[in-house]
Amino acid sequence: MDSACHRRSFLRSLVLLGFASPLLASCPRAPRRSRVRRIGFIVGAGYDPLVAAFKDELRTLGYLDGVDIIIETRLTRPNTSDLPIMAAALAQMDLELIVAGALPFALEVRTANPAMPMVIATCPGMISNGFAQSLNHPGRNVTGIDELPPGVTAKRLTLLKTAAPTLSSVALLSTTPGRGGHEMQLTDAEQAARALGMRVKPYRAASLGELQNALAAIVDNGMDGLLNFQGGLSLSNRQLIVDFAAEHRLPAIYQATLFAEAGGLMSWAPDLENQYKMAAHYVDKILRGANPGDLPITYPPKYYLTIHAGAARRLGLTLSPAMLAQADRVLQ
Repeated sequence: MDSACHRRSFLRSLVLLGFASPLLASCPRAPRRSRVRRIGFIVGAGYDPLVAAFKDELRTLGYLDGVDIIIETRLTRPNTSDLPIMAAALAQMDLELIVAGALPFALEVRTANPAMPMVIATCPGMISNGFAQSLNHPGRNVTGIDELPPGVTAKRLTLLKTAAPTLSSVALLSTTPGRGGHEMQLTDAEQAARALGMRVKPYRAASLGELQNALAAIVDNGMDGLLNFQGGLSLSNRQLIVDFAAEHRLPAIYQATLFAEAGGLMSWAPDLENQYKMAAHYVDKILRGANPGDLPITYPPKYYLTIHAGAARRLGLTLSPAMLAQADRVLQ
């Protein structure tokens, strides 16, 4: 090829490159991957839908487990020593934050490492348990969802009395750890009971053995109804409690829909899966630079009434059409 041909070929290449350069510049570039974030997540074993809700919501927010984020997940078995051991080990890892599934997990993480930032998916008494100075501005290194808004315990007792109008003495079964949650619920229940013409008596347990003793005492004391307070221990042993209430023909109302699904009479409860999704949004904000102490603590947006009609029939209760109509869900 002569020199003229070389020049013409070179010029054509320059012209083509000139047209192509703006197109190449306008093509989207692959995003530069930021560092992989590492967080902890501790919750009880056997709550697969809650774990899935949290991780699926993180995925929706753009975090792929093992790619953009590493989630050190710990699942504690009920009625074992797993919780303090797993929480302590997790709290000493190099993590940006830990998501505690409920108050018992958060208490153990704080004991092991008070400086660890946390999001608590559900907690009765964020302020009373020392995690926050106020709901609007927690001010420390913890935020999340407080599952004990004012009046929720009184509402549960009122619903129970509506379902079983002849009730006169209701056992208040509490496995709520920490400070404040039990006392707040007890005060609300006592005030509501006076207005409803009933008496209430608290029974508190911190272990499976204490729970079994409390259930035996409820029978011995002749209580004719049961209101179950918040508590991870009772939630883990919900079938035991539901079966106990059925065996002794005690109308009962519970802290979580899982109890009604296990055969319990009724529950007035938030959507736990939604709370775990809310926890994922807190995580996203913190990983983007927010301080947990600046993120307002929220209450669950709604409480749902679930009634187990089959349990009502077995207890000999005839629920009014009005009560069934206000239920968000009726199980058979």
